[in-house]
Amino acid sequence: MLWAAPGYAQSTEEADGHSAIGQFLADQHVSAWLRLDYFRSSNSLDETRNLVGGTLQIKALPRLNESLDAKIEGRLAEPDIRGRPGYGPESQLLEGYLTIHFGHADLRIGKQIVAWGRADGINPTDNLTPRNYRVLLPLEEDQRFGTTSARLDTYLSQALTLTVFVSPYFEPDRFPLPTTGLAVEKPGHTLSSTEGGIRLNEVSGDFDWSLSYYHGYSLIPMAGSTGSAFELFYNRMDVLGADCARNFGRFGFRTELAYVLPREHPDVDPNATRPRLFWVAGIDRTFLEELNLNLQGFVRWMPRYQDPVRVFDPTERNVGALNVTINGQESGVSPGLTFRVSDLWWNDTLRAELLAITNFTRGDGYLRPLLSYDVSDHLRLTLGGNLYRGPRTAQYGVLRPDSGMFAEFRYGL
Repeated sequence: MLWAAPGYAQSTEEADGHSAIGQFLADQHVSAWLRLDYFRSSNSLDETRNLVGGTLQIKALPRLNESLDAKIEGRLAEPDIRGRPGYGPESQLLEGYLTIHFGHADLRIGKQIVAWGRADGINPTDNLTPRNYRVLLPLEEDQRFGTTSARLDTYLSQALTLTVFVSPYFEPDRFPLPTTGLAVEKPGHTLSSTEGGIRLNEVSGDFDWSLSYYHGYSLIPMAGSTGSAFELFYNRMDVLGADCARNFGRFGFRTELAYVLPREHPDVDPNATRPRLFWVAGIDRTFLEELNLNLQGFVRWMPRYQDPVRVFDPTERNVGALNVTINGQESGVSPGLTFRVSDLWWNDTLRAELLAITNFTRGDGYLRPLLSYDVSDHLRLTLGGNLYRGPRTAQYGVLRPDSGMFAEFRYGL
């Protein structure tokens, strides 16, 4: 039996090594996901079809000591394994920040996601950090990525928090545009371009609310003209915001409001500089055990709205029409509706959801059915679709070429 001894010792060392590595990863709260995705259509209005890609996403939450911890989350992706132009390998740091804990405050410094608002999916006060609407991953949270910034949370009481946000590194939303080849004017990463926000937020058992103020740039661009050419720019704006949520038994009520004051910018659509109001209000209820229905109404209101159709100059008229498509401000009062229904079965391993959004003014809308099944603790299968409808000049109608199904195999490590 002596010949077996060296092999046994090696196996023990390997086992100890794997155990040590596993313990280290557990101590640092490291998790990872391997994802294989299929999209019938891209999300970029480029008529690319049948994309198959892979993604590795890793997250670590190291705790350095009682007063210091961090978060690092990154993504390595191959959106299309065939390597078609524009869909090659890419990497992205989604978040990477350090948190310093004080007696009654937390200071977070680095690249971070800061999400404001209590409405379901449509959040008028969520203006601090961007989304990537072109990402070829199926879930809403996959769209978010961080901005390099500093955030101070001061705990005034057990329920009340005062948050201050500052960033000189503005990053806009990434989304498909109906027009290509436009010049883009982005703010520089300088002190003069610093954006900031402040929010007073209360979370209690019965009634949650917040008041906020944001001074910075719009995450969504506006179109302007330079002679005969178009350009995109990101307008400075001030946003006064408020939201609240209250539960009444199995009913939940939420509302969110933002009053937007754009800054002046030369040679653009006059609507780009006019104040506007964006309001969302909704109610949800849970039936049986897990069946949840959520219904929301929203309205964009611009008191001095100018219809681009009535503009005589063709360049200004085209600029105004493009801004209507991008921003969804289709008239002085632009109402709409969202509806989400979801349910769980089989010990919460099977989830089905249907999300619908419609704009009443032009009758355009979006429909997303979604079905996911947890095969095991590590493997999840997802099947769904992005379906757009409406006139080609409307907010969702312009995205009709991107309609199609998607599927994902997700394995958690």
